[in-house]
Amino acid sequence: MAIVAEILLADRTLPLVGLANSIPIGEISISNLIPLTDGYHLITVSIDNGSRDSFDQELDAHPEIVDTAEIGQTTDGWFYQLTIRDDSGLVASHDHETFEGVLLEATVTGEGLRGRKVFSNYDAFNTLRDRCDVHDIPFELLTIAADPENPGERDQFGLTDKQYRALALAFSRGYYDSPRNFSTQELADELGITAASASDLLRRGENQLINQTLGPKRYLNTPIH
Repeated sequence: MAIVAEILLADRTLPLVGLANSIPIGEISISNLIPLTDGYHLITVSIDNGSRDSFDQELDAHPEIVDTAEIGQTTDGWFYQLTIRDDSGLVASHDHETFEGVLLEATVTGEGLRGRKVFSNYDAFNTLRDRCDVHDIPFELLTIAADPENPGERDQFGLTDKQYRALALAFSRGYYDSPRNFSTQELADELGITAASASDLLRRGENQLINQTLGPKRYLNTPIH
């Protein structure tokens, strides 16, 4: 089952971030991206009407933009086609042919790039996360869910059926309440397994959820300010 993840790559050195930070609206929408050769990419972007003049004036100040073509105006704003040079590996990390994901929408802001991408499975999602890790691109998972085209399908976040059932039952019975209202032994009795097996299911399931939602362990050691 496909999954959809909303991701923030909070790196101000990424392509177009400086440009987004210099226009009134503070963001640039990306609607299409085509890899070229030697690190160059053809990208379609749009900005609101109030930011057009500033956008035009700032283009020459950003060396990653090597060519610009104005497409025209629609009710959504002004569209441009840009040829950019990407030295960060960011665009390569969104290569749908290589990493089995499709970029649904993306917005560049002064903070970085925020995007929604659909993946064929969790392995494809983890490949993107690992790719960003290799290129030292901060990766923050904002949301992750089952394919919105199939809202009736549950999203197991890579859990096995047994892990999912154990966690769901434990949560519904108050195992995670404070104070706890449901014991490991009571969970084991309902599942028809030993207390040790129930504890192991919860531990493995919790580890899977943390791994899928919080990402690489090295980010968990980052001090919180």
